[in-house]
Amino acid sequence: MDFKKLSTTIYTILSLVFCIWWIYLALYIEPEGTLRHNYSLTYGILAGYGGILGFFISKRWGGFKSYVGKSLIFFAFGLFCQFLGQNAYSLKFLIDHIENSYPSYGEIFFFISMPSYILGVWYIAKAAGTGIALKSIKYRLISVLFPAMMVVISYYMFIHGSSMEGQSTIAILLNFAYPIGQAMFLSMAIMAYFLSGKILGGIMRRRVIFILFSLVFQYMADSIFLFKSINGTWYQGDVSEFMFAISYILMTYAFLDFSSVFVQLKDKS
Repeated sequence: MDFKKLSTTIYTILSLVFCIWWIYLALYIEPEGTLRHNYSLTYGILAGYGGILGFFISKRWGGFKSYVGKSLIFFAFGLFCQFLGQNAYSLKFLIDHIENSYPSYGEIFFFISMPSYILGVWYIAKAAGTGIALKSIKYRLISVLFPAMMVVISYYMFIHGSSMEGQSTIAILLNFAYPIGQAMFLSMAIMAYFLSGKILGGIMRRRVIFILFSLVFQYMADSIFLFKSINGTWYQGDVSEFMFAISYILMTYAFLDFSSVFVQLKDKS
């Protein structure tokens, strides 16, 4: 069994386990159930394994020598930072028995993942040929206005009207930084998809949609987590953690799909 088949098989099994596990939690387990704690402590494996795969697959594309290679490195690094952040929170729970210690040391890694994803989107956009589209004044305006609109929407949906009373300065800063940063990388990904030319026969564009949906799920998961944390209604194994898991799964399948693209292009040449 070759690298891609073995990696895909292992990851598919892991993905099914955590998806079925969460469905069982949602149907039968109370918010304080031990199985929810165990789920919250372990589903970060999906991000850790996916990040490592991303680093290996980026080497096929030349690593920092190509736009696609750079993009995969930054996405893989961002995904692995999610794994480190999850583990930091897990350790905090195991040591201090606090379900949601937000903000904690884990935020260092979660915060770092945002600029990493932004750079990943930037380089995949360059690989997909968006630079040609942005020569048009119309698309230049859209590329500025669309991210700005996403930031405003994020602010009014998840920050405006929420009480910040009793929260630390770091927590308040993060409450603003996360929705804004995530709105930026999500809007950039949407722009990259719709502005991309049909480079390499459209092969690249079809794979970008995996990354786009991954970022959509992460944006939604982070927003729900932030909203519930501010209002004190978050609990382990809730819908935000399932959405994080789906985000990690989609990102990893994007990496595996880029591995397939490399093989296809190599066969054509």
